Amino acid sequence: MNVIDILKKIKRIPQVILPKDIGLIIAYTGVSPGWNVLDSGTGSGFLAIFLANIVKPGKVISYEKNKEYAENVIEHIKKFKIENIEIRIENILKAEITEKFDLITLDMKGAEAAVKKLNENLKSNGFFAVYSPHIEQVKAVRSALEKMNYETKTIENIVREWKVTSKYTHPRPSGIIHTGFITIARKV
Repeated sequence: MNVIDILKKIKRIPQVILPKDIGLIIAYTGVSPGWNVLDSGTGSGFLAIFLANIVKPGKVISYEKNKEYAENVIEHIKKFKIENIEIRIENILKAEITEKFDLITLDMKGAEAAVKKLNENLKSNGFFAVYSPHIEQVKAVRSALEKMNYETKTIENIVREWKVTSKYTHPRPSGIIHTGFITIARKV
């Protein structure tokens, strides 16, 4: 089953990072097979599942402090036999983490504290990818990253679907425009 088909079948509890934004994370980090990824703020698991599909035989370790959210994702990864994801029901800011990662993704309040804590867990030339719904969160994350001399950029992805017929062509009048900001930072 294709990863897009799997995502359509997953029960959404909290808001998810949409494929349009996941695509930016993939494009700007170059995430590849064999990478090891730390994900925090698992939520409904969309990002973790998408990344697990790409990094095989690498692994995704995803932290979620909300037990209900984590159990929902655990149920789905068992159902769809996704073997390279490990869900840890724990607050990332209190967790003891010894592994090193090629990519660390954060979709959580207080991501700037997680960036500081996880700096030592990111391999040289590795990436942070931080999803922030509000610009104030972006500013806090960027401040933390820039103090640690990361190459940093923040991007937003606005997608409009078009209606194309034999008579006329125009953008559809509704759609998902702003979902969030993505800050990509590379450790050099």
